[in-house]
Amino acid sequence: VYHHNRHESAIRTGTSQFLIAMLLGFLDTFTASIRSVGTACTMAGVGIYLHRRNFVVGDGKRTLALISQQVTIPAFLFSKIIYCNQDWSTDPCPNVTSHLGSVWMLLVWPIYVVAVGFLVGWLAGVVSDTPKWQMKSVLAACAFGNSTGLPITLLAVIHANFPATSKLGSVDPALFLAVYLLMYPVLQWSIGGWLLAPEEEDEEEEPESQLLIKKSDIETVLQNKMLEKGFIQTCNGIEAIGVKESAEQVPLMTEKLKSYTEPAMLREDEERKISIVPLIETVKMVMSRVFQPPVVGAVLGLIIASTRLRGIFVDLIDRADKAALEWIFDGIYSVGQAAVPINMIILGCNLSAAQMKKSSDKLLSMETMIAMVVGKMVVMPIIGISSVLILKKYFWNIPDGIDASFYLVAMIVFITPTANNVMVMVELSGSGTKEGIAQVIGFQYLCAPLLLSLTVTAVVAVAGSI
Repeated sequence: VYHHNRHESAIRTGTSQFLIAMLLGFLDTFTASIRSVGTACTMAGVGIYLHRRNFVVGDGKRTLALISQQVTIPAFLFSKIIYCNQDWSTDPCPNVTSHLGSVWMLLVWPIYVVAVGFLVGWLAGVVSDTPKWQMKSVLAACAFGNSTGLPITLLAVIHANFPATSKLGSVDPALFLAVYLLMYPVLQWSIGGWLLAPEEEDEEEEPESQLLIKKSDIETVLQNKMLEKGFIQTCNGIEAIGVKESAEQVPLMTEKLKSYTEPAMLREDEERKISIVPLIETVKMVMSRVFQPPVVGAVLGLIIASTRLRGIFVDLIDRADKAALEWIFDGIYSVGQAAVPINMIILGCNLSAAQMKKSSDKLLSMETMIAMVVGKMVVMPIIGISSVLILKKYFWNIPDGIDASFYLVAMIVFITPTANNVMVMVELSGSGTKEGIAQVIGFQYLCAPLLLSLTVTAVVAVAGSI
């Protein structure tokens, strides 16, 4: 009996220690998530302050959006890919290009994420009975989540809160986010730009004057016109009056021969030549959509990181900050560090503008916003985590050293609310839906301290245990 009781006591003690360890691990992860969300909300609060004080309004918001899109985000992605910590370490610098063969799935992962977002957005719109003219905003808000500012902030804080000996602390997840962002901006700025573009207004027609004309007046006018042309209305129909033309008087050809020296024909030739111009303009437009500055920055970073050019910008041997052009890299790196704050400031400005908006014709209903928040911050995280677990079990085989960071990135792009780059795109497009989009984002961020912290905790726990 004594040994039996002692054995049961040991089991209870082991179970208690295991539960306490799990609880402490959960609390650590939850604390890291709260810190990440709190950091993002603090930076957004700066944008709210600047907008309320009228420091950043109107063109000021657009200027910030242009700075973010054209400079800071490309600089951040470029410097992040070729970055090597100059700490005089003897360890080799991490290189994301060496893992491209293992993480190629992240190149096409945005297609799946956006497709799931469209499906969830459509379901949210149907369930909430959203008006047809607002459906594009609902689809864009669900499909194109925060892909740069908030994920970068979350990944940086998560990475910093884990020791270097752990899986999530040894490899910076932002390296794999850069691979994801190679395809994502193409979808965002092409499909998203089309969805959020303002509707083309039809040319205003001059109002037609309403005249009351009697039927007898119309008949009188028609009879007078027929008499002038040599016709008369009879009981048998319309008949000609006067002398009929003889066969010799009828012209053999009724159509005028076309002269290829006439101005009209010359204009037709010019129009055929000019018709080629729209095709060239279309190609230019598509290329400009595809090769947005963030994409160019990421591609240039990958090219340099995969060649010996990387050693010119960062010291790969001694890691002592002595590369020939490291001063250029340091400048680009410093500019890139402003990407996250500027993005969050833009978000805060738009949240403030939506809250101060008096009219509600462009805002979304409460039913639509609730459906979007549930779909974006509850349904999509569940789909993302489930998809990663299924793919990991049956299809994906990621190397042990990078698997935790890879899975973290694959899941975290499902859980973030609509913000940052989407708001930049709305601001640049001049769309009238920006108040509604900002309103939805504000509602999501009101729920973020609870929902986002829980989903971040879940994805970190799953990534760390895989």
